[in-house]
Amino acid sequence: MQIRFKNLPSRLEELGERVDCQPGEKIIIQGQECPFFYFVKSGRVEVYPEGPVKNVLAVLSAGEYFGEVPCLTGSGSAATYAAGGRAGLIRTDREGLLRLMADLPDFNQQVVDTLCRIIRRENPGHAGLATEAGETRDRAKPFAEAPDHLGRPVIGLALGAGVVRGMAHIGVIRSLVKNNIPIDLVAGTSAGAMVGACLAAGRSVEEIESFALRLRWSKVASPVIPPGRAFLNNEKLGQLVKSFIGDITFQELDIPLAVVAADSGTGEEVIIREGSITDAIRASTAIPAIFEPVRLYNRTLVDGGTVNMVPASVCRAMGANIVIAVSVSDFHYQQGPPRNIVLAIMRTFDLVTKKQVALAKNQWADVVIDVKRPDLSGYSFREAKHFIREGEKRADRMMPVIKNLIGQWNANRHCF
Repeated sequence: MQIRFKNLPSRLEELGERVDCQPGEKIIIQGQECPFFYFVKSGRVEVYPEGPVKNVLAVLSAGEYFGEVPCLTGSGSAATYAAGGRAGLIRTDREGLLRLMADLPDFNQQVVDTLCRIIRRENPGHAGLATEAGETRDRAKPFAEAPDHLGRPVIGLALGAGVVRGMAHIGVIRSLVKNNIPIDLVAGTSAGAMVGACLAAGRSVEEIESFALRLRWSKVASPVIPPGRAFLNNEKLGQLVKSFIGDITFQELDIPLAVVAADSGTGEEVIIREGSITDAIRASTAIPAIFEPVRLYNRTLVDGGTVNMVPASVCRAMGANIVIAVSVSDFHYQQGPPRNIVLAIMRTFDLVTKKQVALAKNQWADVVIDVKRPDLSGYSFREAKHFIREGEKRADRMMPVIKNLIGQWNANRHCF
């Protein structure tokens, strides 16, 4: 990974000390003071809030750094940082960090900007966790200009899982575009990852809708013969998306994107932000037992809906001031038992992930657009056009709320 401040590692080697961490070892604990600033030399570091369930908001890799805020201010850390595997770090104390800032003007400016954003953040209920995780990700791969440069809040769009119901995201995007609501960054799970990738790749709403209306199960899936870990694989889906947006990587997108998948072995949330877009989409849409898992980054990945159905938390971690979440997980079912085993598995999958939607609504999102059409099948692509229309209709209804949130943010910003 490219290091943004090329002299930072070598200067840190002179001022600091090497620290080797074992898998799962906590480096900084949420709420506790930390006297050190850390640079990731090798391996990865996971960022998550303390709680009964581990919800990883960001994964920092070689070339990224963390801990500068508690190190400088003496405040408790807003999140826990732990080694995601064996990790090699370089750390220095507050005096060393101040010398780094004096020696590296660009790095100094980045740290100062981070502190200013924390002070100005209008939503203290989310500020701590989002700032620590989001600002760290921002350093290695910029997500959006700082609010000072934009003159408005950074707006994140979280697109949830929902199989064919996910086509409603297209209608929501159409509503945002026609109402001149900017989209600065996107996080998507499963169907939301596919639609979000098309948007981030620069495709228009009309182009995305035309693409979606051509989808059929026969075009996105192939049977596994004989069935093993799953009945189908989604290689066809990857090829379709590639033909639509090109064989591109995350670094080539017009809008910053995060794709949510899950590690089938550990149950961990995996946030993908580098490499092939189509590989990430295949991983995020690999519904357990329906589609074969996707091997990526030395992990076996499945549908992100198992861990984060509506990835509002990821948008917050990416640095969004306002998070617009779209839930297309309509937990209503047609009467009677499922007609086949595939539908039975999908129905069970919906029930298992229902709590994830509630978490996004109650904790991470500023506004949630709920798209519900209980009269339609969420598993038939022939219903896609109806979900698209419903998504636009629901977003139109929420537009006064969204515009009011933006207005409040701007008003509060000028109070500082």
